[in-house]
Amino acid sequence: MDNNEIKKIKEEIEKLKKIEEHVKNKYEELLKKEEAFLTEINEQLEKEIIIMVLGAIKKTVNKEMVTLKLLRKNIRRQVRHQINKEITRSIQKLIPELKELIKNEVKDKSVEIINQLKRQTGKKLEKEVIEQVKETTSILREQKEESERKAILDGLTGTFNRRYFETKLEDELALAKRFRMKLSLLIIDIDHFKEINDTYGHQIGDIILQEIVAVIKNNLSSTDFLCRYGGEEFAVILTETELEKAELLAEKIRKAVEEHIFFTGSKIIPVRISIGIAEYPTHSVIKQLLIEKADKALYVAKNSGRNNIKVAVKED
Repeated sequence: MDNNEIKKIKEEIEKLKKIEEHVKNKYEELLKKEEAFLTEINEQLEKEIIIMVLGAIKKTVNKEMVTLKLLRKNIRRQVRHQINKEITRSIQKLIPELKELIKNEVKDKSVEIINQLKRQTGKKLEKEVIEQVKETTSILREQKEESERKAILDGLTGTFNRRYFETKLEDELALAKRFRMKLSLLIIDIDHFKEINDTYGHQIGDIILQEIVAVIKNNLSSTDFLCRYGGEEFAVILTETELEKAELLAEKIRKAVEEHIFFTGSKIIPVRISIGIAEYPTHSVIKQLLIEKADKALYVAKNSGRNNIKVAVKED
């Protein structure tokens, strides 16, 4: 091997060394870039994980806050209910005494007025006597109006009673006939209410009846009339309301009850209702037949799985 060949080999070796050095530098450069890229990716992942965890925590906290608010709301409602019951019980005990007191007071006032008339004369005295008589009469009138008001209200729920319903429906049907207007009637029944009473007691059943009334009233207008028809049944007179609007309102009420949280203090009770609908004059022009039509529609709703609404069948 001559010197030229040796020289060429050395040059090739030098080139290879340079190439090796260049490759090595490139490899280290790539390693650094990869490390920087992985670091950036890890930081991004950490941020996303933190955001996800914080989001989950926030969602859980919000959910718990909503539950806590509902619990507080229901606890306050039950406390108010219990206080109202205690007040009502105390008032009931005092009513006989109050009646006797009023009776004696009126009697004493009358005797006093008569004695004054006997002892004194003159226009001034006459004016005072008249004022006293007016005051006594006003008190008696207020007591009479209060008695009449109680006579048409249901003692438990505070809504109109069956007696008022019968009279009011008859009056509204007469108006509808006179002015050729539509009128719709809803009959509402609480599903499986007997099981609720048997399981949780009648006190809880009473609370549910009161809350049902509140939910229904929130969805009615000032021209609608809610009455306790009997037991767990309620009737709603929808004046100047055609069947299509009555169906929409009935479904709104059904859904509102379904979504309402009935809380016993230790457990949430799912409560559902079924509704029967009838319209004047489509289904009947007679009060009793209209009620029967709505009641039959309710019966169909009950036998169709409950928690739904049904419209009365129009007979040819």
